[in-house]
Amino acid sequence: MGHSRAYPVFETTDAAEAHALATRLCGYLARIDDDMWVQAELRTPGEARRMASIVPGAAFDHAEARRDPVTGDYLSCDIDVAAADEAELEAELPLSMSAWVPRGDVERPFLSAVGTMSASMDWHGLWPEDAERGLVGSAQYDGVQVVFHGDDPELLRWTALHTVFVHVDKRCGPDRARMLAARVGGEVLGEARIGW
Repeated sequence: MGHSRAYPVFETTDAAEAHALATRLCGYLARIDDDMWVQAELRTPGEARRMASIVPGAAFDHAEARRDPVTGDYLSCDIDVAAADEAELEAELPLSMSAWVPRGDVERPFLSAVGTMSASMDWHGLWPEDAERGLVGSAQYDGVQVVFHGDDPELLRWTALHTVFVHVDKRCGPDRARMLAARVGGEVLGEARIGW
């Protein structure tokens, strides 16, 4: 058990540029999963409706934990976001949305809908073996992530920047991330963050 180490390798104010660089990095994966993970934090009814239409079947929940005032039990979001009216959506905001989707199916519409939302696209796969340096890929931890309006893989805080992360096994260290980033003109921009 554990988590990947996510190294930031590129930052920009241009969401399309960040997505393009992440896609280029994915080209260096020896294997890439057919499905990708998408997630977003939704602060307006319009954002919620856009994501519900782009990612049918996505899971929606409260972005911040809510408890029943009487029982103390955690409350989940039980509305149909696509069918809810404005007042119902307003009462549930902010929401988080997440889903596994077929790679390539929603990337462009998702990117177009991001606007000012904190969101991410995650591609899981396997980095190639590097026998010279004794590095092997890890199907559990390897991949690429682009975080829109954030500098943390968990969407912990909003920023004006979009950040591309390289995810590696913790045993690889920053050298693996540096080598991968250099292939697309990037560089490791800071300490590793806890990844997926």
